[in-house]
Amino acid sequence: MITSWYRQKVSDFGFLRATWALSRIAWGRAYVRACNAFLAKRIECPCCGWQGRRLFDYVEIGYIARNVSCPQCDSHPRHRAFFLWLRDPYQLDQKTGTAVIFAPERALAPLWNTAKRLKVLRIDIEPSRGVDVIGDIMCLPLASRFAELVWCHHVLDQVQDDGVALQELHRVLSGTGDLIISVSETALRRTQEFGFADKALSGNRRAYGGDFPGRLTSAGFRVERVDFQLSDSDSRRYAIHDEPFYVCRRDSSSDCA
Repeated sequence: MITSWYRQKVSDFGFLRATWALSRIAWGRAYVRACNAFLAKRIECPCCGWQGRRLFDYVEIGYIARNVSCPQCDSHPRHRAFFLWLRDPYQLDQKTGTAVIFAPERALAPLWNTAKRLKVLRIDIEPSRGVDVIGDIMCLPLASRFAELVWCHHVLDQVQDDGVALQELHRVLSGTGDLIISVSETALRRTQEFGFADKALSGNRRAYGGDFPGRLTSAGFRVERVDFQLSDSDSRRYAIHDEPFYVCRRDSSSDCA
């Protein structure tokens, strides 16, 4: 996996920048493994049960997020928070119908697998994630009102036209279904469009601002912001920091438009 990552970075950024990033990964992981081997455990991953002292850094050419990635399942803070929220407050194991999962996260796979009352359909534009359907979120090969649950996190950041994608998400969501969605929100008041896929920023095409909920409303959704907050001790235990996400449902008035 790291070999294919390195080859792609060499192709995108050249040998020197790719090798610098690879060296940061190698040194950082060696340091984390040493810490985990010799120091007392203080972090637990709820997704896979791993315990240790430190997490891996997430290294991209354009940025580094420190102490975020589980060494065993590669979960990030948002995945660990989603796991706990889906399992407990949302009670995923009690949900029924069809769930459509975009860009399925490996760390959450065990949780979806235990949702026996749901028919889970995993979809991505690339086949490498082991998905059930290869499809573009801007033109989905799914019937209207197909899904009772749609899961879409940190996907719209990389989509060429997120407005079209939101229209498609609205179309495939059932009348009583939930769209659970998030993006990489910034402190900007308005979303900044790059006009291209910035490979140094994980291929993102935009930096979302405070207008993101309004974009969801404009697409025909009723929007509920979720701030899933744990106690300080549990936040430290699971290495989670607050990142808002949204539960959206079809606005009945948009269906009459």
